[in-house]
Amino acid sequence: MKILKKIVVISLLTSCANMIAPSGGSKDISPPHILNSVIMADTKQPRHKTIIFEFNEYVQLNKWDTYFYISPPTSKPTKKKIKGKKLVLHIEDTLLQNTTYYVSLNSCIKDNNEGNVLDTLEYKFSTDVNFDTLTIMGSLNDSYTLNPIQNAWVMIFNAYLNDSLIFNKTPNYIAKTDENGFFHFPNLQARDYKIAALTGIDFMYNEEEKMAFLDRFINPKIDSFISFFAFDPVIKVDSFMIEPSPLKKDSITSILNLDTVGTKAQLPLGKLKINLNQDIACIFQLLQNEKLIKETCFIEEPYIIEGIDPGEYQLKYIIDNNQDSIWNTGSWDNRMQPEKVINYPSNIIIRSNWDLELEWIIE
Repeated sequence: MKILKKIVVISLLTSCANMIAPSGGSKDISPPHILNSVIMADTKQPRHKTIIFEFNEYVQLNKWDTYFYISPPTSKPTKKKIKGKKLVLHIEDTLLQNTTYYVSLNSCIKDNNEGNVLDTLEYKFSTDVNFDTLTIMGSLNDSYTLNPIQNAWVMIFNAYLNDSLIFNKTPNYIAKTDENGFFHFPNLQARDYKIAALTGIDFMYNEEEKMAFLDRFINPKIDSFISFFAFDPVIKVDSFMIEPSPLKKDSITSILNLDTVGTKAQLPLGKLKINLNQDIACIFQLLQNEKLIKETCFIEEPYIIEGIDPGEYQLKYIIDNNQDSIWNTGSWDNRMQPEKVINYPSNIIIRSNWDLELEWIIE
């Protein structure tokens, strides 16, 4: 099939740009507004494309190397140029046949005067008269802290690709996570894929970056939202060793008796009992500001933690699959996921000489 023939195809491509309306508000807080977009084929190189975006005001680039990408990825960098109120993209590459391309310009453009950033600007074009429109969305979080991971590459590979080439080969489709760890692929075909993620600057795994993968195939006809978790495959267990917890004077401890010279008396400790809807080997951790204060391991119920300093804590629950009493990271070589971690949804308060009992339903 020939690529992008005649005006009919070009008109289809042009109509697929997302026109982003400016947000409301007072003067000088609105981002640029896109007025028009058009795609053209190079007369000498039909597979090379030029895309022109026209805005309502003069614009400039914003963190282009951080946010811009095309999926499927092209082998040559996309050339860009600002011409007053226009952004011109030159894709000087041999594009794949019968393929829908997604151009992400989210947060890549801002106005000249106030630097207001256009958060969302997306564009799709096809090298066929038809567009691939199946979508997969998802989230990427750290496997231990569960914090969202932003600006990570999420990569999709054809299902037949050998696993040894994942993290060593350019993927078939790519996406980047936003500040909340969310990503989406809006231009997939109805087939099985493998999915993985890396936190580095490219698609190849390098030491000191985190990776993530799913143990199964995904298919946009079946899967709509995917959650998976990034881990450091060479993390050291002793990085989670418990550090002493200094006793702090706060809203809880300040009401307790202090001696006459201002030093703190020995405070009675608290106790925590956790009632779960499952009875398995696990680890409970008490943290303050992401710093591990106390860790207790269990083979089975009852889950009772004693000798806790009064204070406010975050509570973390770890499923100890191999019953070795430590949290284990994942392994790509062994196709092993990190041990599952769940955070209690709110902080807990431990009071001196007081028993706290929690009911925790794990979904």
